[in-house]
Amino acid sequence: MIRKTKKQTIIDNVYTQNGTKEMENIFGKAGIFPFPKPTGLLVQLIEICDLQDDDIVLDFFAGSCTTADAMFQYNVINNIKSRCVSVQLPEPCEYNSLAAKSGYINIADIGKVRICRASDKIKKEHPGCEGDLGFKVLKLDSSNIKSWDVNFDDLEQSLLDSIGNIKGNRSEEDVLYEILLKYGLDLTLPIETRMIESKKVFSIGLGALVICLDSHITLDVVEGIGKLKAELEPEVMRVVFKDNGFKDDVVKTNAIQILKRYDIEDVKSL
Repeated sequence: MIRKTKKQTIIDNVYTQNGTKEMENIFGKAGIFPFPKPTGLLVQLIEICDLQDDDIVLDFFAGSCTTADAMFQYNVINNIKSRCVSVQLPEPCEYNSLAAKSGYINIADIGKVRICRASDKIKKEHPGCEGDLGFKVLKLDSSNIKSWDVNFDDLEQSLLDSIGNIKGNRSEEDVLYEILLKYGLDLTLPIETRMIESKKVFSIGLGALVICLDSHITLDVVEGIGKLKAELEPEVMRVVFKDNGFKDDVVKTNAIQILKRYDIEDVKSL
């Protein structure tokens, strides 16, 4: 017996033109990204997984970030807080493409704009939504910490360059996220910025980790960090300073003893 009909699948009613129409609605023009998957298909696939709070979906070939858009929709529909990680190489847009002519340098740029606009769209359509519709953009790069690479033809300059061991073209936030990675902490942990004696202090995970990358740190700043532990009451607080960030060697030496008074034992400097 020959079967004359095929079994129905979830992709039988999926059409790429639906995805194209969604992109047109988001970007105001058709053709920014050819043949994108429709979010309806991704929502169906996500539903099969029965995601719950804090579950993570990884899209390793993000493209136009349809999956991230679908995750926003899925979370709102089901009132849950699952998360999505979208990974995309900065593949250049073709020179004569509509995307390039519209100012998008690479595919990753298209995805970032889509996530942002999809989030705004859901906020407008669901004004009472309490879910997290934000996102962070991280780029893979080399370490922010300088390696010792001595130039014996200009030893004096090499020594001067080594005084500051953080690369000059890196921001505090760059260093902050590298520290989080090295501690094995979740990059989505809440990060609060505090000012203590006019110095910027990052409190991560409600005080589980405190990072101060400012310069000319005084004992008053160190004391303020100790008081921060008493305020936030984390079970354990770890503190990281910039190695050359202390006002002088006396402050650097006494900082450890001051923090010990507040039961802060894990103190490191970069």
